[in-house]
Amino acid sequence: MNNDGSKKIAYNVGGTVLGALLAGLAIFGIVQVQSGAEMPQENQQVINYNS
Repeated sequence: MNNDGSKKIAYNVGGTVLGALLAGLAIFGIVQVQSGAEMPQENQQVINYNS
């Protein structure tokens, strides 16, 4: 029983750590994409405004 309980705790902790890492990578990736996509959007807005 004790071994099963410790295994469950280990899996829960491992899953939480992996989930947090994946979430951090996903957020970082989204921020990178948005920051890279802001430049063309700003240029397009200027072009549309001037024309």
